[in-house]
Amino acid sequence: MAPRLRFLTGCFGWQPTELSRCNEVATRAWMWTIHLILVIPTAMAAFTARSNYLLVKRYPQLSQHPYNPKMGLSFLMTYIGCVILFPWVFLATLLLKKWYGSWTLLYGIANLALAITITMGVSMQAQFLPASLNGCKGGKAMNWQVVDGYPSMFTLAADLDRNNVDKAEAICKNMVAGWTVATAVVFFQFLLAYISVFFDEREFSLLNPIRPFVWLLFIIIAPFLLVRDGVLPRIRLWLSYTRKGVAELRSTKDLQVPPQTQFIPQYQSFEAPKSKLTDVLAIEHVLLNMVDYLHFEDVVNLSLTCRAVREVVYPPRDLDYRVPKLTRHCCSIAEESKCLYCNNKICGSCQRNPLWPGLSGRRHVTGCKPYCESCYYKSFARHPRGYKKTCKCYITDRSNEFQDVCRSCMDKHVDTLQAERHKRYHQEVRDIAYKENSKCGSCKMVLKDGMRWWKCGKCGGECRDEIHPAFVKRKKEKDFEKGDVGNRETDEDGSWWRRWRNVLVPRRQD
Repeated sequence: MAPRLRFLTGCFGWQPTELSRCNEVATRAWMWTIHLILVIPTAMAAFTARSNYLLVKRYPQLSQHPYNPKMGLSFLMTYIGCVILFPWVFLATLLLKKWYGSWTLLYGIANLALAITITMGVSMQAQFLPASLNGCKGGKAMNWQVVDGYPSMFTLAADLDRNNVDKAEAICKNMVAGWTVATAVVFFQFLLAYISVFFDEREFSLLNPIRPFVWLLFIIIAPFLLVRDGVLPRIRLWLSYTRKGVAELRSTKDLQVPPQTQFIPQYQSFEAPKSKLTDVLAIEHVLLNMVDYLHFEDVVNLSLTCRAVREVVYPPRDLDYRVPKLTRHCCSIAEESKCLYCNNKICGSCQRNPLWPGLSGRRHVTGCKPYCESCYYKSFARHPRGYKKTCKCYITDRSNEFQDVCRSCMDKHVDTLQAERHKRYHQEVRDIAYKENSKCGSCKMVLKDGMRWWKCGKCGGECRDEIHPAFVKRKKEKDFEKGDVGNRETDEDGSWWRRWRNVLVPRRQD
């Protein structure tokens, strides 16, 4: 019984890739077929190589300068390989009837050794023989590899062996024909060696017949895969670093929206007049019942009637509680929404729907998510399956759309409204980026200081809009115990890198 050679299917916990199962009977059939094909060519190659070797042995001048010194060795190796291969073909055919299975590997080793021997002889013959019979016709044999006035090797052989230089073409054809037959023997012998070495029909065996093709395919494709999955993503990542670094240098200082100052009345110099209206509005539940039938803008206009009414409707010392109550009771609860520009409460009755250009900053606040370097590399730089190209939603950002606005904003100029709203969007985007404990949109890990990448929530591509900060550095916490009264490491216009930016790159004017 043939040994199973179990180590070919893996060892120490390692196992080769599973391939298709093969048929051992087909392997034996192919070997017998090639044995039958090799009988006649092997005999012809052996006889031709022997006659050529004896010719060179009789006349040593053929292997001396300026002729090839390995001429005799080439014919000898071809002859030895073919003369051993001829009986081996018959012997292996008989042995395969009883000794097969894992024993086939021994046949493969013997076939490979014979193929290499014949190949060495044929390769040395290729150095001094024409590639085909056409190189011997029409007097070409007499002019083949003529050096320093010496006659051609075929001319010298014809003169020494037959005393007739006209026989040079016949000798050339004889050698080239033998070389051609030996080349055919080499082809079939290597094919036989492949079939007999890679004989194992098991799926996980290293000697599975399909495995060499898989290795060859991997060798061909591996460089392209390495460039695609290893080199190009790194190049894209560093190009992104460079692009963001330049954009950060060219960016303007942080946009700051000044907060609205709260009105603080001077009670020491003001005395609210006593009237029946103020007495009524001072009762909160009465005021709220009135507000139930008003819109939010009407409540604001009511407070603008006079100073005394304003103090009653919007008491400065109770604004944190009064404003939410008024907002909750005014307008229709079923249709309530907010004005896109001033955030005041509106409903279906008081809202207006003008056809105005869209706001580009809105999708950056509501949809864009920050990505860390690792997630950006996996999701964008490597171009994985389902990869989305760079976001181009800015093309449709300014398309006209119907917007929900209040009556007060409707009376204002659209360009002024959108410029102010974009400033607030800009600040909101920066607040999202600089927010403490902000998390990556993919891995949900807390983001550290460094570069930021942003994924568009609308199309799924990388958002490269300049509204997003390219670099985020957390603000240093003030330690009042140590006397810190400011923050010198924040992303302010006075930081060291912004001063260098102002020197190297001119600041853009908004």
